[in-house]
Amino acid sequence: MKLLLALTIIFLTLGLQAQTDPYLTDLSALKAILQKTPSYKSQIKGKQLALYKDLYDRLVADTSSKVNSYKYFYNLAQLIFPLKDNHLGFYQIPDFENFKDQERIEQFITTKEFLDYPQFAGNLDSLKSALTAKPAESIEGIFYYGQFYSVGLFKSGNKEYIGVVLESAVSLWQKGQVAIHLYEYAPNLFKAIYGHPLTKNFILHPVEKYQNQALLNSYFYNSYAQSIYAKQLPQVDWVNLPKNTPKFELRQVADDIQYLAVRTFQADLSNAEKSAVFLDSVKNSLTAANLILDLRNSEGGAKKMARKYVQLIREYTKKGNVFILINNGTVSQAEILTLRLKKFKNTRTLGQTTKGMLSYGSNYGKREKLPSQHFEIYVTDMKGPARLLNYEDIGIDPDIFLDEHSNWIEQAIKIIRKL
Repeated sequence: MKLLLALTIIFLTLGLQAQTDPYLTDLSALKAILQKTPSYKSQIKGKQLALYKDLYDRLVADTSSKVNSYKYFYNLAQLIFPLKDNHLGFYQIPDFENFKDQERIEQFITTKEFLDYPQFAGNLDSLKSALTAKPAESIEGIFYYGQFYSVGLFKSGNKEYIGVVLESAVSLWQKGQVAIHLYEYAPNLFKAIYGHPLTKNFILHPVEKYQNQALLNSYFYNSYAQSIYAKQLPQVDWVNLPKNTPKFELRQVADDIQYLAVRTFQADLSNAEKSAVFLDSVKNSLTAANLILDLRNSEGGAKKMARKYVQLIREYTKKGNVFILINNGTVSQAEILTLRLKKFKNTRTLGQTTKGMLSYGSNYGKREKLPSQHFEIYVTDMKGPARLLNYEDIGIDPDIFLDEHSNWIEQAIKIIRKL
């Protein structure tokens, strides 16, 4: 009887703690949300379920998160780390009022929130000197976010890296503040937590890649630049299509080569109408012996939209050769389309490995706030075929890798001429 009473008191105490402790409440809520996702249901079972339970218990016991805003976010993010589901999004909710104009920004940088931002305690000059000597192929070194600020990225622990601001031309980032945390899960593949360049809220990038001396996925929505963190500031970006590139395009690039670009398979009314008009205009126009199909930075979308392009290319391959341009910005339905097209005769893929974001998806773009109202998760509710999981986090390699230092269309033309 005494044992039963003691256990009852313990469980009641734990329940009251979860109700009154924002961290424990958020942790429990996030776990409950994730347990409903297709990725959790298909991946977290058996041995993985036991490991996940151990992880959760450790996070519950970690009281350091209660006094450290970064540790709070990092502990929550760790519940997402084991899931191979790159459509999941998780971030700290920013207060956009603080960044509406320069006056608001200047006020923000005097607040306790700004002054308490994670800070490097070491000597910046010594750090900069040590990182300058690192080889280019190393993840460690000095990275630039455009012309705005530079970050020294160094190994801080076992498979863990921290990026510290070394120089800054913007008031929002001051020397010594920590802008990047990377957690390596495979060679040159990381779980990344960034401070957003403009709003400084923490944001999880579930897959980050170090390639071509850059962190390829370090783009940020609603930032003041379209930069990524890179060791060299590129004069011309040949890998990615410019943001203002038409979503649908067909043009002649040589007598025997046509160029077809498709940047979206979204099924909303506007895109669906534009896609239908475009397809109708080109279905009898693919007459050249060779076709460059550009799927760079294609944002994905609906299967029913992509299927129409599968039919178009299938018909074309009966008479011509297809060369598909892909890059790290080729995501979701565009990656699935690439896998389907690779099965056709007379097709080759050129460029860069795709992002690896194709096994899951979201029908409704649902977002859920955690009880503290400080964090939000973008929830997935769609599951693709099991075979696609082999490419999640990793991506699809091209048949032929292209050089990032020269025009990709011109490189594709040269390859066509050699075949």
